[in-house]
Amino acid sequence: MKIAVIGMGLIGASLARQFKKNTPHTVAGYDISDEVMVKAELLGAIDSRFDPYAPADADIVFFALCPAAAMDMMDKVVPNLKPGAVVADTAGVKRGIVKHMTELGEKYPDISFVGVHPMAGREYSGISHSTASLFENAYIIITPVAADIAAAEKIKALFTEAVCRGITMASAAEHDRIIAYTSQLAHVVSSAYMQNPVAENYFGFSAGSFRDMTRVAKLNPAMWTELFIENSDDLLPCITDMIERLTAFAEALKAGNADGLYRMLEKGNDLKELAEKVRRDSIK
Repeated sequence: MKIAVIGMGLIGASLARQFKKNTPHTVAGYDISDEVMVKAELLGAIDSRFDPYAPADADIVFFALCPAAAMDMMDKVVPNLKPGAVVADTAGVKRGIVKHMTELGEKYPDISFVGVHPMAGREYSGISHSTASLFENAYIIITPVAADIAAAEKIKALFTEAVCRGITMASAAEHDRIIAYTSQLAHVVSSAYMQNPVAENYFGFSAGSFRDMTRVAKLNPAMWTELFIENSDDLLPCITDMIERLTAFAEALKAGNADGLYRMLEKGNDLKELAEKVRRDSIK
């Protein structure tokens, strides 16, 4: 099978390298930067360069770009694909891009479309930080487009072959609602936490909790701004809920309410234990 990856950043290059490492398929790549393409070749991430503006015989084409850029490139690339090709994105929000893919599917009925979100990343960006194992222990969220289950199954089989941990199926709306909490809110809180003036003096006064809390404060501001704005209707309620809970902690501290503070901490602890039990039970 012939796979093409458009966008050779952290995600795209890691996908290409993992497909090369764990599957027998050939991988072609494209990036707007020729310097990045040279690095992709030197790293052995690709077998060849992909020309997005020429007729292509790729079986699956991944758009590893931010949502707006991915949709723009799809408009240019899809008309050049062969009948039966599958188009997939890797964006962190799904409703807008799935809507766009649905519209393209109506215009090009011989092409299939699937939303994909590999649930792994690093605090560093760019091809130089890509790895051939980034997604080996990751869950992959698949969002079928226009109920094209056959295309979704083809993508599922590819990621299973590439030794990913598991596959989660979700609608675009469900994906964005849950990701607003599990990913986007975490980045907002981490960024806000890191902006405390004490943070610059953390060295020698921190351990695992500081490291865990601040890891995702190191991010690509342009990309995350786009993702937050795109998903603001789901992210805003999460932020509002967080503010209300932090306010409750602050009020308990102001009042010296040890019992109230204990109950809130106990509730968080119990919910964490319950969530961990659900996770363990799901992988037995």
